Amino acid sequence: MKRPIARSVSDYEDGNVPFIASGNYNNGIIKFCKPKNNETLDKGNCITVSPIDASSFYQDKDFLGRGGAGSAIILLYNKNLNLNSGLFISSIIRNKFTKYSYNNQLSSSSITEETIKLPSTVNGEPDWNYMNEYISYIQTKAILILNSVNKVCVNKQ
Repeated sequence: MKRPIARSVSDYEDGNVPFIASGNYNNGIIKFCKPKNNETLDKGNCITVSPIDASSFYQDKDFLGRGGAGSAIILLYNKNLNLNSGLFISSIIRNKFTKYSYNNQLSSSSITEETIKLPSTVNGEPDWNYMNEYISYIQTKAILILNSVNKVCVNKQ
């Protein structure tokens, strides 16, 4: 777990690097920015968590994270994390941490006191394979549903 360095979106010109802040839509992206000279980006392959409402998103690519204040995002890293497990875990965080709000914000210390339940192997370790397979199943099911809806819409025209 870490926090981004102090950054404000108003200090950046338009560019192609996502600026991730506390927000509950658009994967936390509020703008695409041009990094400052020699600025180190926050590493992708992590889950970003908003302290305001625990909105959680998987970030696959490097980004500029909002840091430096109480509403600075929290970055969660794990060497086993990938797209599917990141989507799985971020949805669990978002649903489990509903008690957090503007008046009761999530902090670096309070997030370490939280527990989430994940599928586990017989050894009690997180079952990364199950998480990957489950998200793949959900994605496949969603594609089939969207294709069915698309066929209905095309046939009505």
